[in-house]
Amino acid sequence: MIRLLALAVAVCSLCGSVAALAAEPDAVASLTVCLNKDNAPFSFKKDSGPGGFDYLLAQAVAQQLGKSLEVKWYEKERRSRGPVSVKTSVLINAGVCELVGGFPLIQSSLDRPSGEAASLPPIDGMTPENPKRSIAGSQLTASAPYHFAGVTAVLGPKMALQKLESLDQAKSYQIGNRPASIGDLIAMSYKKGLLINNIVHVGMQDDPLDALARSEFDLSLIEAHKFDRYLQENPATLLRSSGLFFPVGFNVGFVSTAEHSVLLAAVSAVVEEMRKDGRLEKIARSAAMTFIAPQSPAVRTGLGLEQFAQ
Repeated sequence: MIRLLALAVAVCSLCGSVAALAAEPDAVASLTVCLNKDNAPFSFKKDSGPGGFDYLLAQAVAQQLGKSLEVKWYEKERRSRGPVSVKTSVLINAGVCELVGGFPLIQSSLDRPSGEAASLPPIDGMTPENPKRSIAGSQLTASAPYHFAGVTAVLGPKMALQKLESLDQAKSYQIGNRPASIGDLIAMSYKKGLLINNIVHVGMQDDPLDALARSEFDLSLIEAHKFDRYLQENPATLLRSSGLFFPVGFNVGFVSTAEHSVLLAAVSAVVEEMRKDGRLEKIARSAAMTFIAPQSPAVRTGLGLEQFAQ
């Protein structure tokens, strides 16, 4: 009875959000979402077509809301300076899209510094009249999170162990990473330096997973989504997951501005329903991505590295 009551409350909440969305004066038949065209396994657009977890999720959310999906594919400018909140919010303020997907839910990334502005990034199918024109940024608001971008331990071809229960088991093995990467920081700080003598560094321009595949060390601590991407690009690799994941990282969600608050509430209700009924994990499997359930709090102030220094 309790479960039925909880389900009924969730359904009513979702129906209320969707009904409010439909009642908006500017309600439209499509959901417009901006996605990074080169961010596999989250989102990508290739000659063979679009794909990725964020893309499949956006499709499912649009369908749940009774809308068609329109994706605006943008190219992240890697040398572009400025707050990520401003560079993201200009896509919404310029009318390119209503939501931006695949966004890291870190408070500092949502906050808009006073007076900041930015120009639009390259967007497929759009040629702005003045591509260098500055557009004012806005404070961003996050949807309910739909994934946690955490860290995993990846085992090399010569690693004797098949699984890891904790990093205590790595005391007899070499751990390779880029200097100052998130995996390197975990290894350096773990139990006040327990593994410092085990650490091996690759060059800043080198991929630690390529070095691990050549057995230059025994394991690597790396973001789970980066390993997923590596597996997609190297299906014959002998590298394998240890099954050990670390709650270091950030939640991922959709973001928008205050202008689209009703839409964002409806999207959050759909995302929460998908999390509870297991559809988020199914979508991740369809995208060949390891699903890590969102962690609390939804929006973090940091990555959570401090827990490893104890």
